[in-house]
Amino acid sequence: MRYISVFVLAILSFSNLFGDDTQNSQNDKTLDLSVTSNYKDASIYSEIQKMSSNSSHSIGLQDLLKGADTNYSLQSKMLTVEQSKKNHTIAQISFLPTLNLDYTFQNNNRDTIQYKNYNTQTFDAKLNLDLFSGFSTVNSIKEKSATYRSSVADMEYTRQNIYLQVIQQYYQYFDNLSQLLSLKRKLEQINSDISRVSKLYEQGLTTIDDLESLKAQGSLSEYQISDIKLSIEQNKLMLEYLTNLNFDALKRDDIANPVYEIKERKDLISLKEQINASIYQNKQLNYYPTVSFFDTYTYNIQLPQYILANPLLAPTFPQGQNILGLTVSLKLFDDVGLTLQKQYMKLGQLANEKNLLYKQAEQKKDEKLYRKSLEIAKAKIASSEASLKSATISYLNIKKKYDAQLVNFTDYLQALSTKFDAEATYNASLNNYELQKANYIFYSGQKIQDYIK
Repeated sequence: MRYISVFVLAILSFSNLFGDDTQNSQNDKTLDLSVTSNYKDASIYSEIQKMSSNSSHSIGLQDLLKGADTNYSLQSKMLTVEQSKKNHTIAQISFLPTLNLDYTFQNNNRDTIQYKNYNTQTFDAKLNLDLFSGFSTVNSIKEKSATYRSSVADMEYTRQNIYLQVIQQYYQYFDNLSQLLSLKRKLEQINSDISRVSKLYEQGLTTIDDLESLKAQGSLSEYQISDIKLSIEQNKLMLEYLTNLNFDALKRDDIANPVYEIKERKDLISLKEQINASIYQNKQLNYYPTVSFFDTYTYNIQLPQYILANPLLAPTFPQGQNILGLTVSLKLFDDVGLTLQKQYMKLGQLANEKNLLYKQAEQKKDEKLYRKSLEIAKAKIASSEASLKSATISYLNIKKKYDAQLVNFTDYLQALSTKFDAEATYNASLNNYELQKANYIFYSGQKIQDYIK
């Protein structure tokens, strides 16, 4: 009886499928057109956009980059820049003379009968000015200036690096979210098939194998959904960690197409300024003499009593005096150690120069690599979209035949998996294309924020 029912059902299905060739042909054309013309409106991408618009607190990529400016690592670099700027200012004011003011009160106890005890008060003003320091002061200022520029470039490189990390997590989030929605759609379809096949099994129209295979596929999809949910949560936590922002959902934004050009990356600028700083530091070690000027003025506010009592002694202890002078210093026995220090610093400079050449060559290589990656990512979108359309049409046709029990269960499951895999691949290609844009912008030395609308 069971086989007779299957046979009758097959005949009815054949009559429905092929009874009117014109009608079936028209239906097939309608199906193809609907998949082609309405795919974007019914895509997972559109569903993600609706989810973000319905969220109470959703933010976009531009908001995330603004939040990244509050990243603690970037703030640390900002403070380092301020520190370098202060250090540069300190070096600049080293040209200024120094002026020291001293006041001295002195109580004297003498072992004499007359003027045994007396007080003295003295005021001193000492002016010092370095006239020539072997250009070490000038080179110190240049060193601090190069260090400041290096810290500014390093801060900007850190900013761009954090921006790139944010973008990577951002598009991975949407990649995982699209896979989650695709798996949920697949699970809904499997659950619908389980419900339908269960009724057929109860009527003896199908075998237990088909039903259990569907349940196994459903359990596998649930397992994959749980795994993807964890990945989405990891992306969300990483974005909150990088930006110090809290959000319920994300709005998916695209990055503008980058200009194909290479600029000097900020880490290379930072390294170049470090080399300049080491050059100026080396120049501070020199063999020149140093010349300094000093002026010391002393005013005796209170003279000793024995001077006041004896006018003949007054010229030997004046009320005030001023001493001017020049100091010339030359180190005679430090040449050997100084030479070794200069050689040591020169070797460090040469090592950094080689490292700079290596990184410059690496940037040229990266620019070519990510330009090619960007071109391939764009081509993958077209191929994956075509694959998805074909897989969707194939699945819908096989599903109709499977419902009519014209194809076996294995063919149906293969078509189902192919369709949802193609859907996930297509969405992954969209996100990968945006990510490759960011990679090219970063590694070519351009600013990521210039391409975020």
